[in-house]
Amino acid sequence: MLDDCGNVNAGITGGAVGLGGSYDFGNGFTMAAGAQTVQANVFTEEGDDQYAINAAYTADKYALSVTYGVDENAALTDENKFTALQAYYTPDGNLPSISVGYEFGDIGGAADGADEQSSFFVGLTWAEVGPGSAGIAAGHSNTNESADELYQYEAYYAYPVNDSMTITPLIYTQDAAGDLDDTTGMMVKTSFKF
Repeated sequence: MLDDCGNVNAGITGGAVGLGGSYDFGNGFTMAAGAQTVQANVFTEEGDDQYAINAAYTADKYALSVTYGVDENAALTDENKFTALQAYYTPDGNLPSISVGYEFGDIGGAADGADEQSSFFVGLTWAEVGPGSAGIAAGHSNTNESADELYQYEAYYAYPVNDSMTITPLIYTQDAAGDLDDTTGMMVKTSFKF
């Protein structure tokens, strides 16, 4: 739930057909745009089409980003529109880097009092803890204004086994709605790169 740093819907993913492009203006400024659609109805009124644009500035120790996305879902009478703001800062010394993300959106065709949605993320990462890195994070995802914010909290340690493989054990807990019990779990993620 927390791996997208609060950019849950504005940054489009998961389409069957997609295209995009980016441009580096230099001096840390970049811009990107993309579109995606379902394979059966490629960019038609009957299809589920999504469009997004992103602008970012990256410096040596910090970065800022804004993303705007539109979801033209054929089943909806109106479009879903989302804006995501993200930033990170890496201080000098042994202090952790901090990453934050916040997304807000308008759900097309939803009733008043249930047509706004938000996601939030904040995380701290210690880049050098032994041979790996460690981090903690908290956030909520796709929270409708008519519902309670159900936060998830996690702590992890990423251990590079070699140049191609990283093992990341983590523990998390997630708030539950109503009178249900919160969920707590552990998992191990293994990442490969070639």
